[in-house]
Amino acid sequence: MNIKNFLEIVCNEIKYKPIKQEISQEIESHIKEIKEDYIECGMKEQEAEEKAIEQMGNAEEIGKELNKIHKPKLDWKLLILLIILIGFGTINAILKQSATGNPYISKTIIYILIGFVLGIGIYFFDYRKMKKYSGLIYIFASASMIFSLWEIAIPLYTIAFVGYIVNYNKNKFVELKIDNKQIFAINKDLTKITTLSIISLIIMLLLSTTITNAIILGSIYLVIITVKIIQSKEKCVKRLITIYGGIIMCLTVLLLCLILPNSYSAERLNSSFTYLTERFISSFKPELYPESSRGYTGMIQNEILHNAKLVGEAEKDEISNANIVEESEHFTFIYLIGKIGILPTIMLVIVILLICIKIVTNAKDIKDQYGKYLIIGLGTFYIIQSIANILMNINMGIKTSIILPFVSDADVYYIINILCMAVILSVYRRKDINLYETKSNKERFIKINTVYKEV
Repeated sequence: MNIKNFLEIVCNEIKYKPIKQEISQEIESHIKEIKEDYIECGMKEQEAEEKAIEQMGNAEEIGKELNKIHKPKLDWKLLILLIILIGFGTINAILKQSATGNPYISKTIIYILIGFVLGIGIYFFDYRKMKKYSGLIYIFASASMIFSLWEIAIPLYTIAFVGYIVNYNKNKFVELKIDNKQIFAINKDLTKITTLSIISLIIMLLLSTTITNAIILGSIYLVIITVKIIQSKEKCVKRLITIYGGIIMCLTVLLLCLILPNSYSAERLNSSFTYLTERFISSFKPELYPESSRGYTGMIQNEILHNAKLVGEAEKDEISNANIVEESEHFTFIYLIGKIGILPTIMLVIVILLICIKIVTNAKDIKDQYGKYLIIGLGTFYIIQSIANILMNINMGIKTSIILPFVSDADVYYIINILCMAVILSVYRRKDINLYETKSNKERFIKINTVYKEV
């Protein structure tokens, strides 16, 4: 048997085609190294080649072992949890259609099918190809804001930001000199990341229908940066203090800019402060502001919680069917408490928390940096939406326009969340393949030798 035949037998057992060539090249190189050793010991070339191939072991068995190691993997646990979550969303659609007569069921099915079809395409797509198009993705995200397609801007900005972070070079400086004396030096990549991040947040503030979207995007940026700094293990505390301190200062200035233009008199200043205070307090203590919309909604939420059964619909139908809760996609969680009971919604919370935990553990397991930060960024998007919405629904969080992913009424955000999860599943799918592709030659030979010894 010659090298070519040996490699053909090995590769025939490997099902994932994109990795075949790389494995074949590595094994061929390894065989030739062994062959050269035998030739140096005095063997003829043909005999040395046959001896090297013989030393490698059974080609078919080697191929089977390598196939186990380097095949795509579906994250079944996360997928099953997502299906359960979509099931709760379907229950919500059935209940609302029964109560209102609006076509919630057909709408939900249509959005699920669209998201499913697009999600399959993303799942099989090599996510790493997006990295070199980070700039184009950023432009597309900004353009989507201009055309009021802000639903897709947050994940697109996140993907672009991850590309910039992964490509960051700490040694890439631009120096300003006067009379050949260095005045100061700035990092080009850091300046680029900071500038583009601030611009995206400004665009989100100016063009989005709510400030909540800018807060979500800023939080995602902050989480990614924090993880990046902690992983670098280089002056972590100092850098984090600098970043968080700068953010606090920027937020203070922004708040003043929002208040002061309407504060030409003490009366207007007092009015602005009163509004912000009322909005905050009414989210937690709605009974203090019963005449405001948030206070009134919060009181209905408290009534539903008070009258909810462990299982089944609350006794006071007029409360659980209150229009302000029933018709709003933002209050799906409290609506389900009133309709199906406390225990089923506790199960819903458990599923949501398990998905959050699974996202975090997946991010820890991924070795490819680009994939890791994609999961962190898009996962943070899901986690913020879920936790903020649940807390808001039980009067433990500020009232916002955030929906509960996969459970609230189907709209464009429904599809966007499916696509974000498809990216996360796509990263997980390639986790072992990427690990092989990013190893050094020495590490690959060690891995291949381990397989041979096991065979």
